[in-house]
Amino acid sequence: MVSVIIPAYNAARCIGRAIESVLGQSYSAYEIIVIDDGSKDNTAEVVRQYGDQVHYIHQENAGVAVARNTGIAAAKGDWIAFLDADDEWLPDKLRQQIALLARNPNLRWCGANRFQSDGKRKAAVGDKNTIAGVLGERDYFANYITAAANGKCHVITSSMIIRKDIFDELGGFDPDRPLMDEDLDMWLRIAQHYPEMGYIAEPLSINHLDVVNLELAKIRWERKKGGNLRTLVARHLQLAEELGNLDTFRPYAKKLLREPLITAIYNGFKTDARKIVTQFSDLFGWHWRLGTYLLTIFPKITSAAAKTLAYIGYKLGLERQVTRRWIYPNTIEKDNEK
Repeated sequence: MVSVIIPAYNAARCIGRAIESVLGQSYSAYEIIVIDDGSKDNTAEVVRQYGDQVHYIHQENAGVAVARNTGIAAAKGDWIAFLDADDEWLPDKLRQQIALLARNPNLRWCGANRFQSDGKRKAAVGDKNTIAGVLGERDYFANYITAAANGKCHVITSSMIIRKDIFDELGGFDPDRPLMDEDLDMWLRIAQHYPEMGYIAEPLSINHLDVVNLELAKIRWERKKGGNLRTLVARHLQLAEELGNLDTFRPYAKKLLREPLITAIYNGFKTDARKIVTQFSDLFGWHWRLGTYLLTIFPKITSAAAKTLAYIGYKLGLERQVTRRWIYPNTIEKDNEK
């Protein structure tokens, strides 16, 4: 049986869609566990409408990591599948993943490609044919970290299914990790010990980006500065060295840090951009450090130019990926800049 863990905080507007997407699965051996993380809206009322189809658990607000851990502790299944309250699964998601895992009993976890939607447009994050070409005849990546470093392994929490005993062995989600970093920390911990990960190139879930949450928007804004990710990457570089995986992990560490570096420059965060290339000077060569310094001499001018070019590309339809960049009103950014 698969235990489906859905953490929810003020999710009344969208959690019904998530639950319905599980109830509509072509695979039927599952249980649904919703952990209400101290919601202040009518999330409980919405969930309880499903009666005994859903195991509802309420806890005082403690964060998504604790909520997921609560769900794992209550789970009866051998496999744990995660679904965020604002996402949904496509009907064949569980069946395809369970079939893959049955064909490969050595695997301990499995991910899948996904769609991202902004309410107007939906696009796959990874190209199905390209990923299938990399996988070849296999159902899995030989090393999740290497595949992710090469941009071929695209996962989010809502795409993952993991053997429950992994959490007994490695521990659950770290409640001390900031929101939106606790899941990456978990995947890296698993990958350092069990590098092989099953993967389905076909998108099996939809990550809805248009569910606007002002609290999360402010957290995302702070996350753009990269401070939390610097701490996480430093921690896993140390773990990789202890486990003898350093050479494998270093390219992925650089890829993980490159995104907040570019984002910091894009948003005019001079100090934060320079901290990244300085702290990890062994990952970023002199040309990265020089380029970062030059682009942040006049950070506001660089940021304004970058945002103008990005907006022109967006209006011309040149963006292939669907992102949150154009979803939130500018007033959110202005509020967070204060």
